[in-house]
Formats: sequence, structure tokens, C-alpha cells
Amino acid sequence: MYLKTRSFLLISLLIAALLNGLLLLPLPHLVQAIAVYFLTGFLPGFLLVDALVGQSGAAPTRWERLLYAVGAGYGVMVMGMTLLSFLPGPLLWWQTLLAFDGIIVLLLALIAVQARRRPLYPRPTPALFPELDPDRATRTWIWIGALTLLLVAGFLRFTNLGYAEYQGDEARATLRAAAIIQGVDDVLLIHKKGPTEIVVPAVAYSLTGHLTETTARWPFAVANVVALFILFLLGWRLAGPLVGWTAAMFLAVDGYFIGYSHIVQYQSIVFLCSALAVLIFYRLTVNAVAVGRYLTLAAVILATGLLSHYEAALAVIPALFLLLVLFWQRPTRWREFLGDLIPPILTGGVMLALFYIPFVRHPHFSATYTYLTDRRVGGSFPYNNLADFFLRTTVYSTTYYVLLLIATTLAALYFAYRQGWGRRWAAGLSLAATGVMILTFINPTWLRFGETDLIVLPFAFFIVLAVLTPRLKPGERMLWLWFGFGMLLALFFVEKPRTHVYTFFTPWVLLAAWALVRIWRGLREQIGAPAARIGGAIAATALIALFGVYAYWYFVSNTPEVLRTWDAWHPQGYWVAYDEPDDKALFGFPLANGWKVAGVLYEEGVIAGDYETNEKEAWVPSWYTRGQIRCGRTADWFFEIDNLEPWSNGDQLAMEHYLRDGFSKWGIVEINDTDQMVIYRRTGESSEFPTQEPADDVPRYDLADFTARFDELAGPDFPLTYPAVNQLIENPIHTNFDDLIWLEGYNIDYPQPLRQGDTITLTLFWRAQKPVDASYKVFNQAYYGDSGMIAQLDGYPVCESRETWRWDPGELITDRYEIPVADDAPDGLYPLYTGLYIEETLERLNVLDESGNTVGAQVQLTDIRVGEE
Repeated sequence: MYLKTRSFLLISLLIAALLNGLLLLPLPHLVQAIAVYFLTGFLPGFLLVDALVGQSGAAPTRWERLLYAVGAGYGVMVMGMTLLSFLPGPLLWWQTLLAFDGIIVLLLALIAVQARRRPLYPRPTPALFPELDPDRATRTWIWIGALTLLLVAGFLRFTNLGYAEYQGDEARATLRAAAIIQGVDDVLLIHKKGPTEIVVPAVAYSLTGHLTETTARWPFAVANVVALFILFLLGWRLAGPLVGWTAAMFLAVDGYFIGYSHIVQYQSIVFLCSALAVLIFYRLTVNAVAVGRYLTLAAVILATGLLSHYEAALAVIPALFLLLVLFWQRPTRWREFLGDLIPPILTGGVMLALFYIPFVRHPHFSATYTYLTDRRVGGSFPYNNLADFFLRTTVYSTTYYVLLLIATTLAALYFAYRQGWGRRWAAGLSLAATGVMILTFINPTWLRFGETDLIVLPFAFFIVLAVLTPRLKPGERMLWLWFGFGMLLALFFVEKPRTHVYTFFTPWVLLAAWALVRIWRGLREQIGAPAARIGGAIAATALIALFGVYAYWYFVSNTPEVLRTWDAWHPQGYWVAYDEPDDKALFGFPLANGWKVAGVLYEEGVIAGDYETNEKEAWVPSWYTRGQIRCGRTADWFFEIDNLEPWSNGDQLAMEHYLRDGFSKWGIVEINDTDQMVIYRRTGESSEFPTQEPADDVPRYDLADFTARFDELAGPDFPLTYPAVNQLIENPIHTNFDDLIWLEGYNIDYPQPLRQGDTITLTLFWRAQKPVDASYKVFNQAYYGDSGMIAQLDGYPVCESRETWRWDPGELITDRYEIPVADDAPDGLYPLYTGLYIEETLERLNVLDESGNTVGAQVQLTDIRVGEE
């Protein structure tokens, strides 16, 4: 046994050394990134699982061990990199490598110590539930099913993974990953959610020095696929392998989950952690051995989910229910039970406290709280999001898929009611539920009375009745509780759930799969097993093909990009209830605009200077231009993309009006022989409709010729600007404007000595004290007494892009101005003032002292000298 211990330790050390060595070789970016994720995630995760439960009295099966290792590995990555981000100064590659190598060594030492006390590597139990241990024929079908799941899920998730450019929040995560490496102290604390989506790609970024779309998305795609196998095993444990496989295949072809696997976002890891935590809790209700150890592992997994997003808290509902079941099974051993709870509570609590205590204490948390409560949850519930849910979900997945899920859910209600109330009551109640559903399809607002929509009541009634049905097995009751709580919360108590509805899909597909299998078993009794197997295999193949082809066209194919060219290229034969797809909350689709070309042109000096674009959010252009300044007031370049964000005629006219002021077409970016980006240059020449100018004579750039070059440029050392990071305030002043807005301070820079015609760069730092209803304009003026202005510039905050009514209380707003010094300015010393006013009325906000008294309507920042002193 000691020989086996030494062999295990040696093999683990050799694997770690090999992975370290791969990082030193000039290998492709993806190969290096995979080595990083294995070194910092899977290997320490595998060792952590072995240390916690691998040598317990109820060791996990091989399948369980691998799934646990992946979940624990993400926990190690997230916790390790989060702690490293708190170190002062830039994060150097050797610090990251040393930290994770140290974790591996510590875990190996812990295993070695444990080996002296108990045998290492007990033989895994052949099956967690002996009654479900399959025979050879069934085992063959299980392997076929598992392989099919892997091939379908893997193809839809990994094919063309790096084609799409970062979309919105993805770029925010990668920009902030760069900020961690640059040593920006509070970058995780200004994020409005957990750190996972930043720190996971930051691991590869730190150790390889590059981050491409493929390497950043790869760990999230892996988490998504692994989560499907966790779902497979959970369904197997609950009701048999066919239920598990069917549920997993539902989500393998589900558009939401395919889309999440294609983006640098938290959802795939929340999916993995939620399902894995529930699997561990359910395991204990069946085999209550090594309870404390398994609960500690579950705490690590659940805390990792909560460090990804608050949405992982939904998994606490089934976890608490199963914990109560576990206690109910052993009421006389309550002291032992309470003792088993102490390690997991401490472990999970410490993991969460290390991040969330500084997160809540940071000044930016009030902005996060406002965003969550006002913009997401709202305050006028109950809401009715049924129509929005159906229309958006039938963009991500075919309408037939959604209708099948709804129909099988109604069947699941019947089976649940039948167990507790008998066939007659079950038929009546399920028919009533079907009637409500049909009526809701016909008129989603049929229970609206004035401003109050009470559609939640019948939905809640049927769900609560299922949860309270007598004689349900604990596993099935747990699923109804999990699904019902999540569904009711998302659809009726959140103002804008949008794609966040994925949180209740895991229990939903398990209930749907369970109902389908029950129907199939009923048919098997009628027509015999051979015919039922053949019919089931044909039906499964047809449904996978039907749903999979839809998913392929929307999420894998990019010639053409179906979502962008929907009118002409959407797949035929798939009925939809909308005239065109919604343009809000669309993530994970293969869309590219050619931003990498802009980045390379900037790097090579072909273009230089500030820019503006019709891309509404700041994140994507900031990443691809490598931190160039975006400001409409000073822009020399304009990048027009085919914008799939909400885009109105007013937006188009505003862009046209802006370009009319001296911009002309300069270049075209092509992707797959299609024009995707138009580059304009400020030439001073005006035309009535610049976007309609001919482009026959302008240069054309093919994205394929620039992709590799940009990927080489995508290192972490480039200027980071607002809103990705909060800049250091060099001159804090904390001035109060009418108890509405704080001016926290300013930065100022100008040539020494300052001459006529020079430019003063002034950066103001604002923070709203409460919601601001009006749109205030900023004035910056330098003058002395009654003399004329020697320098002046007014403008709306953040280069006209972030009006004060859009500020979240507590958020630090970075507002930059390039103020020209008048050509006729006399030499001398001049005060520089700033303030806020309403443009239409010229009414200014007052400056208040500490006692709340008005001391003026502007604040003097500093004195500036023109000419020699």
C-alpha cells in the first residue's frame, strides 16, 4: 500500500512537471491554454477530491471521481486566482505558476499524511445503487448513449468556438482579466457579480501571455459538456440511466446552453456547480457514509457556483431539502449530524467571505445593488414574462423543442398527481393545467386586472400541489421544488429575466425526461420491449436531428451568419411565432464584425487617433483597439458595424448626422466575402448621407489576413480605460453638488510650460449619491475675474455617452475632456472651474459645504499658468 502511495504521488508529480514543461515550449496558444487549465484546475481538483472523499469509507465511483474533480478544479482555479488578484502590484507569470504548483504540492502532502493513517485508494464501489447496476446489454446501450451525448454536445460546443468576436460582457471579462495581471487592485470589486468569469481566463492569460477567443472560451465550453454528464448521472441516480441520458440530450441541443458554452461568462460553471452539488447531496440521502467529507466537497462546489453568480443560490433550495431528508432519515444521530455540518459551513463560508466581504464593503457595491434591484428584479411584481420567455427561447431553440418540453411537463404533473391522488384526480388536475396553458398561449394577459397581472396564481397552484403531493419519492419532490421555485421566481418575480431563465432548466429537463420515459415504459408494456426499443431509438434519433440541425445553423454555421441574415437564410421547416428574432439579450451566436482588423491597423500605425463607433457598449471596441481612446468629440475615425443590438431609426439618423460633420469612407472589412465593417476617416469633407457614399475605390481588408496577427498582439499590457477599470484619482476633493452628485476628484495633465493653442487633459471623477432624473451637462472654464475665457469646454459626461440619468448610485464615472487653450490667451495664472448645469435652462447645481450650506455653483479645481512663470 505504501508502494501504491509512492507511485500515485510520483505519477502526480510527473504529470505536474510535464504540464509545467509544456508552458515553456513554443506551442500553439490553445495547446498551452489546455495545459494551463489542467495544471491549475483538473489536477489539483482531482487531488482535492481524493483528499476529501477518495479515501473515505464510501469512495466515489470512477465516473463520480472525474466529475467531482472537474467541479473541484474550477473551485481551485477561482479561489486561487481571486486571492492572487488581491496581491499588490502587477501579477507576474511566475507568481501564478508558483501558487498553483504550491497548491498541488500541499495536496500531495496531505494525501501522503492520510496514507499513513488509512489505506490509499480503496477500490471504488462498483455502483452507488446496487439495484441500478446495469447488466452487460444495458451497459452497452449506456456506452452508446454516453458516446452520442459526447459527440453531439462536443460538436455543437467546440466547432468554430473562436469564430465569433467577444460580445458585450465577454470583452468586459477579458479586459478585467488583463487588469488583474496589470495589478489593478479593485477590478473584481467593481464587477457586478462574482469573479469567476474574470479569473478563469486570467489564469491562462497570466501563464501564456496571450488570450484568444478560443482559449478564453475553452474552459467554459468544457464546463458545459461536463455538466451534461453530471446531469446524466443525476438523472440516472434519480430514475435510471434512460432518464439521465434523455435529460442530458435535451440540454445538449438546447440553444441557451450551447450559447453559454460559446461565451466567456459564468453560466456554464453555475450549471455545472448547481447540478454537481445536488448530485452529492442526493448521494448522501441514499448512502449516508462519510457525510462530513461529502458535505465539505459539496460546500466547495456550491461556493464556487456562488462565486460565479448569485443565481447559483437557487441550488441551495434542493440542497437544503435533501439535507432535511438526510436528517429525517437519522433523527437519533442529530449530534453527529450537526458535527458533520461544521466543516462544510466553515469551508464554504470562508470561500465566500474572502471575496464577498470586501465586495460588499467597496463603494461601488451601492451601484451593484441598484443595478440588481432596480434594473433586474424591479419593484412592481408580480410580472408576466411568459410571452417574452417563449419568444426568446424559441430563438435559441426551435419552437418544437419548447413545445415538447411544455407538453412533457404537463405529463409530469399528471404522473406526480397520480401517485398522491389517484388517476381520476390526476386526470382532472392535469387537464385543468393544460387548459390554463392553452388559454395563456392564446392570451398571455388573460388574468390581468388593471396594472396587476395574476397569471402567477394558477402556475403557483399547480406547482405547489405537485410539491405537496403525498407519496412522492424525495428525489421527485426535490425536482418539483427546485423547478417550481426557479420558474416562478424567474418568470413572475424578476422584471427582466431574459436569458437568466436557464437556472430552472436543469430540474425542468429532468422532470420532462422522467415523464417521457414513463410514457415509453407504458408503451413497452403494450407493444413489447423489442418494438418499444426500436421505436424509441427512431424517435430519439429524429428529435436529435430535428433539434440539432436547428442548433447547427444558428450556433455553428457562419457562412452565412444566420442570425444576422435571418430574413434570407433562416432554416426552413421550423415554425416561429415572431416576424423576426428579438434584438435584445442575444449571446453565443457566431457573429463577427472585423474588429481585429482595426486593432492591427492601429498597432501598425496605419490609423492613429481617437475613434467613435455605432457599437453601443464600450467593452468590445476597447478590447480590439487595445485601449485606444473612444470619444466622439475628438474622434478622427469611425467604425460602422452591422449592429445587432437594439438599433432604431433614430440611432441611424444620429449616426448619419455625426458622420456628416466631415467623415468619409476610408476602408471596408470583409468576412467570408461579405462587407461587415465600414471605416470612416475625418477628412473635413461633408456629404448629406455619408453611409450611402460609394465605396468602390476604398481599400478592402479581409479579416482572415489579420486574425493570426491580432492574436499575437492580444497580450495583457495595453492601456485600460473606463469603464473596464477605475483610474487612480490623483487629486481627491469629494465635493458635494446639491446632495445629488459627488465630484470625487480629478486628474490633470498639460504641457509645461502651457502655451496658447495647447490642450489641457482633464479627467473628472463623479459619483451619484442617489438616482439622477435630469441630464446635466458639465462645464469646464478657466478665467480670471471678469476676463474672457482662456480655456473652455462643455459636454455631457463620458464624451456624450453616459448622461447623468444613466448613472447608478455609487458607481464611479470617469469623465475625460480635452480643453483647448485659446490662441489669444494672455500669459498668467488662471483658476480652473467645473460644475454641472441643465442645458435648456442654464440652471446649475449648487456646491454644498459639510454643513449643507451653499457655497457656490462651481468648484475651483486648481490654477493653471499660461506662459513662463
